Amino acid sequence: MASGSESLKRKAPGPDSYTDAVWKYTKAAVDLKLETNKPYRLFMSPIECDPATHIENSTLSFAELMDFSLGTLTESLHINFMVELGWLLAQYIITNQKGTKITLLYEHCDEDLNELDSKKKIPNIKHKKILNKNAFGHQHSKVSLFAYSDGSLRVVVMTANLCEDDWTKFTQLIWVSPSFPLKREDNKSDGNSKTNFKTDILRYLKSFDEQLLSQWIEKVEKVDFSKANVFFIPSVPGKHKDQLWGHLYLQSILKKHAHLPEREPSDWPIIAQCSSLGSLGPTENEWLKSEFIKSLSASTYCDTTEIDNKSIPIPFNLIYPTEKNVLNSWNGPLDGACLPYNKKVHTKQLWLKKYMCSWESCFRKRSKAMPHLKTYCRISSCCTKMSWFLLTSANLSKAAWGRKLKSKDESNYIMAQEAGVLFLPNFVTGTDTFCIDETKPNRSREYFCLPFDLPLAQYSDTDQPWTV
Repeated sequence: MASGSESLKRKAPGPDSYTDAVWKYTKAAVDLKLETNKPYRLFMSPIECDPATHIENSTLSFAELMDFSLGTLTESLHINFMVELGWLLAQYIITNQKGTKITLLYEHCDEDLNELDSKKKIPNIKHKKILNKNAFGHQHSKVSLFAYSDGSLRVVVMTANLCEDDWTKFTQLIWVSPSFPLKREDNKSDGNSKTNFKTDILRYLKSFDEQLLSQWIEKVEKVDFSKANVFFIPSVPGKHKDQLWGHLYLQSILKKHAHLPEREPSDWPIIAQCSSLGSLGPTENEWLKSEFIKSLSASTYCDTTEIDNKSIPIPFNLIYPTEKNVLNSWNGPLDGACLPYNKKVHTKQLWLKKYMCSWESCFRKRSKAMPHLKTYCRISSCCTKMSWFLLTSANLSKAAWGRKLKSKDESNYIMAQEAGVLFLPNFVTGTDTFCIDETKPNRSREYFCLPFDLPLAQYSDTDQPWTV
């Protein structure tokens, strides 16, 4: 489901009027920032109103992605929902990358790119507007690829649109891959990783069936992705019989690799956190429990018969900002723009409120910065271990994740393009679980820092979700 920061409110000012408050601290040394954030390479966006976030090693601005220390950039691909053209071009200008070739696939832009093309004002930009036949479906994924002069590629998966507010006002998450090199001539492998990252991102790019992407598909095919330690989790529109998209693909991976204790697997709650909610049905059993939670409950130890018979209740929590959260944010009600949960939809699914928890991120200095990120994870009941973590563009909706069609083949019907990366301990740290215990002294580099506080704060009787 498209999110509400995703409404272009104004025409962007000229590219020369922008600066970057974070990159000035890391200029020519962003490669070191990426190195020190191994093995996760997971960052949060800076918050304009809080300068303390500008100097954090776990903060990353968009301009930093074009820093020369990461390689000699030759061209870049951006697949995103919404674009403010002036702001995007400014990122290239302030980093001395003006004129770099750009391929842009988008759904909304604040400028008429075809008109600018006809006037020969954007000679370095190839672009295509992606339109969805379904009113509830959007090209909502947020993926960028950066190509360098040595033939290497870097992949970035994020939750932010290519808009100024998304990168300065709201809480976002960004995953930045290592530099994937060209395959050597003597390398007889397919250049894939143990997580199948190359195969999955190729499948995702090919699903667009766009000529603009053909050169990028060729680039990906020539590169060695063996260093990828995350799984790529895509959604694309259509009726899918195979388990290669949406929540069913996530389920298939969790079933093979997600570790849980064998004795009491249902004790570990699933936490969903998003910036918008779709219509989930009149009861929790229609889709949330019967399809979505069932998929996210999968693990190497999982009795699906018991789950189907509903004899094991899987703990589930949903983090979504309350009205108080928004009113107490840096910009008050204006920050509710990134939270487009429809009030009419909520009145039809009031049962959802019993699962809801407020947005709290004191540990990461983001409690007053409304969350536009979307994350899903499964943690231990004692809040010290985590089985897996997913960063994605997909909100909690049938359109984003898919729903089972009432037909003989029971296809999974997805309406939107989405993209995420899944972290599993065995592939990232070589352990069964991630450590998420904030109180543990001398935390190692294997410590996974969540974007929200634990334990969760459930809604009070008077709390209401922010709706529009």
